[in-house]
Amino acid sequence: MIQIQTAPPAEVLLGRPEFSGDIAQAAALVHARRVLVTGAAGSIGWPLTLALTAAEPASLILLDHHEHSLFSLERALGPRTNVRFELADVRDAARMKRIFDQHRPEFVIHLAAAKHVPYGERFPESAVATNVLATDSLLRLSDSAGVERFVYPSSDKSVQPPSVYGATKRIAEGLVQTAAQHRRWAVVRYVNIIGTRGSVIETFTQQVQSDRSLSVTDDRMTRYWISMEEAIWSALMTVGCAATAEVVMPDCGDPLPIVETARRLAGWYRPDRVPYPIACTGIRPGERLHEVLLSPNETFASAEAPGLRSVRTTRAPIVLTKVPEIVDDLAKLVESGDRERLARHCLDAAEALQ
Repeated sequence: MIQIQTAPPAEVLLGRPEFSGDIAQAAALVHARRVLVTGAAGSIGWPLTLALTAAEPASLILLDHHEHSLFSLERALGPRTNVRFELADVRDAARMKRIFDQHRPEFVIHLAAAKHVPYGERFPESAVATNVLATDSLLRLSDSAGVERFVYPSSDKSVQPPSVYGATKRIAEGLVQTAAQHRRWAVVRYVNIIGTRGSVIETFTQQVQSDRSLSVTDDRMTRYWISMEEAIWSALMTVGCAATAEVVMPDCGDPLPIVETARRLAGWYRPDRVPYPIACTGIRPGERLHEVLLSPNETFASAEAPGLRSVRTTRAPIVLTKVPEIVDDLAKLVESGDRERLARHCLDAAEALQ
């Protein structure tokens, strides 16, 4: 394996300046409050946890189902009287109820998710159970516990989704909006985030380290990107500023060709090998060439803070009344094990909620 320098600054890959504001200031809202973070040991959860810890919440409940990741996070943070760790799966409703009863969170940031697009196509029951059914259960528990702020990170892949993963995120957006009522429960709709595990950036880095060609699915493909700092700041600003049932998006600039991202990464790590070899491998199931940020009935409006945009919709409010029936139907299909019907119904349901 080739020894290479540290990762490039985010701006090298973004092709623009970062927009995020003061993360410590954004996190100050949680001071002396009880906060639950699911998926806390994930690639977004870990840096978010550091920001929340610095803000000195009354209690910070860090929940994750991956044993080694949670252990590593606990070891990194060290002993803290106001931090509690919970090894639990958000799909385990009984376990989650005990956690809510014990800790009584005031704020919930629900990061836990199944996010692998091709796996969503192969194993739709897992994507639906994690992203839809568990989110529904968590919202019900939050309602019973009187949670004041609930933030759900969605994805641009929820817009007119060609994938089961994207469809589950759209349905989950509808769940949050349905459950919000008059509370400050909201959605932050992310694009691709530099630094997340399993991303194409990670794949490219591993390929350069192994002196292998960069695998680009299609040289026509484009993607929107934000940095990890921007992602953390956007989540915190959503906690603090988003209105009831609002969907906000970071102002991510223009889309970049994937092949350009690959070249920038290779140029940073291997300036001695230009042009670096690139191999096109073909689009995978559930992927599309160009990402879409808004449904046909959605538009952008100014949000509370520069760097964020509010997503406004002309969708009839009655559409969201379909959400409980959609969730019930999906739960039955997950139980039945009929993957083909489940995937089809999930995509149809997401289309109905656009």
